[in-house]
Amino acid sequence: MDGRKLVSTVLYQLLRKKKSLRVFGEHHRFAVLTMLGLLPLLTIGCQEQIPVALDDQAVPGVPVSVTVEIPWTSFGSNVEVFGGYGSAEEIGSGVLAEDFAGTLNARTLMRIGAYPRIATVRDTTGASRPDSTLTILGGRFVAFFDTIASTNTNPVRLALGATTEAWDMATTSWTYAVDTINDQRPWTEAGGGVVTPLGEAIWDPSLGDTAVFVLDSVQLAEWSDTTDLSIGARIDIIDPGHRLALNAALIRLDARPSSNPDTIIELTALTSGSTFIYSPFPEPPPDGVRIGGAPSWRTILDLQIPSVIDDVPELCAVVSCPHSLSPGEISYAALVLTSRTTELAFQPTDSIRLDVRPVLDRAVMPKSPLGVSLIANPFGRSVSPEAFGGSSGLEIEIPFTGYARDRLRGKDASGDPTPGTLALLSVIEPFSITFASFEGPSSEGEPFLRLIVTVGPPVELP
Repeated sequence: MDGRKLVSTVLYQLLRKKKSLRVFGEHHRFAVLTMLGLLPLLTIGCQEQIPVALDDQAVPGVPVSVTVEIPWTSFGSNVEVFGGYGSAEEIGSGVLAEDFAGTLNARTLMRIGAYPRIATVRDTTGASRPDSTLTILGGRFVAFFDTIASTNTNPVRLALGATTEAWDMATTSWTYAVDTINDQRPWTEAGGGVVTPLGEAIWDPSLGDTAVFVLDSVQLAEWSDTTDLSIGARIDIIDPGHRLALNAALIRLDARPSSNPDTIIELTALTSGSTFIYSPFPEPPPDGVRIGGAPSWRTILDLQIPSVIDDVPELCAVVSCPHSLSPGEISYAALVLTSRTTELAFQPTDSIRLDVRPVLDRAVMPKSPLGVSLIANPFGRSVSPEAFGGSSGLEIEIPFTGYARDRLRGKDASGDPTPGTLALLSVIEPFSITFASFEGPSSEGEPFLRLIVTVGPPVELP
């Protein structure tokens, strides 16, 4: 900056107002002389441009942020995978598979809801009134599929059957119709027992998301009894090599009202619940991390934030090493997992949403309560399905900066001890038959801790 230019500007502004300042002429001359006297000082100050502190000392260097990657053996231990959280019934949708990936078979079971008993119809005079005397003539079972989550691109054949054995929605499996503490009954035939065939249908995803089965009045009359626990529908896929995601199903009823027998009306009955059974059930991974599935899998691990950092050249160039890390120096912290190819039968076709929560009492696992989520996004950490298939080997960061600071400090903001065990799980449990897989300790892509540490260089005091 030119000091002379600054003074000239000030003089110009003062002289321009000469007339209005005539009364204060003496003061005006004093101001001009004062500014002229300061000219050398202003010129020198602008030429040097040296920032100074309040005590005329040089301002210390600015803080420096350094990324530090800490290997598994320096912060983590005791990885365990637990399964059995929730049941397929809680998802509220179904899965169909026949020899998918050479191994997976899956069928969907549904309970039929109550039929509508009253309908508003026009009678023979043209007036609308409720009619409770309805005669069911026939109908259609309509299944709705997820075209994105299903693996088929060509038409597939489906089969619908009526269950003939009592089964429990919450505990049924490929082997057992009922599997409660006091009652364990296997299916007479694994995979949902013997069913009464009700027909076949073709689902072509290029034409839409629905498949329709035609039903007669006899079958619909049988399904109207909602108290019989053997009553239900089972949907199978006939063509092998596919896995279908069934979103929902309903029944369209053709009924004749007594108030106008010449008219046929259509009513809708919903299913009251659904679940799916499948085989084989996946074994826990011997050396990796698994999250998701139905019932859901969780991975538990112990974690400690290192209190001393050394052998990081970028950090040691700023501070003396070894450096004692303080909680306030952690600007960012994340657990980094490397995705692994999930076995094809359970490979995701939609995004997986991950969550991480503190385990409040590891000693009572797998039933320990969990703390609140450490991820700010309520929908969790989204990971694309390709990460567990064709694009495996991706690094997935799960941030938990606040937890890392508290873990290093030893307590949270309330003064309570910070749990040293974390659970990796799905945001919604269970969410899908598919699950996420990651490399475990001792593998090439083992988990590691990524920290961004912000420190300032030492300041020499006078």
